[in-house]
Amino acid sequence: MTFYLRQKVSGESEEPQNTALVMKNPVTYEEAMSRNDAVYWKKACAEELEAFIKQELFSIVLKPVGHKVIGCKWVFKTKLNEDGQVERYKA
Repeated sequence: MTFYLRQKVSGESEEPQNTALVMKNPVTYEEAMSRNDAVYWKKACAEELEAFIKQELFSIVLKPVGHKVIGCKWVFKTKLNEDGQVERYKA
């Protein structure tokens, strides 16, 4: 299990307990898929794509000649519980 540093909230007097390892959220898809926790990021991406399909948010069409395709970007966030442990990977 990965531990993250829990940032101290203004007015809190206690120091964070889980300070052994501080990791940042990946910025790119390539970074997310090359990390030790890549299996969790892959699952988060699959869940997000499944939600798009279930909600019928897109349809597959042929690209019109002479037009550019709109790109997309993944945003990765780890959701932490109150102890600073990873509760969920969100893509």
